Amino acid sequence: MTEYAFHGLPGSGSASKPHVTLAAPSHMHGAALALRRFAELGCDIAAPLAHVDITEQDGAKQTLLVEEVLDWLHEPEQHLFVEREGLMALVR
Repeated sequence: MTEYAFHGLPGSGSASKPHVTLAAPSHMHGAALALRRFAELGCDIAAPLAHVDITEQDGAKQTLLVEEVLDWLHEPEQHLFVEREGLMALVR
């Protein structure tokens, strides 16, 4: 399982960052699923420099800008994934 934590506007005052733990075929898939959850929680995923911090079970870390994930979701080959996982609200 991999943990995905959302970070929005710097200095937003929230000490507790929303996070989800899930298994996905890739970091992009997982980050997209996590973004759906963060949007449902009311996070401003459109905030400038908003990003997702990814932490693997072994402690390895990676950061993806929300913009990178949304660009990936707009790629034609992701269409079935977007439909299957109910991610249409993210690609509008």
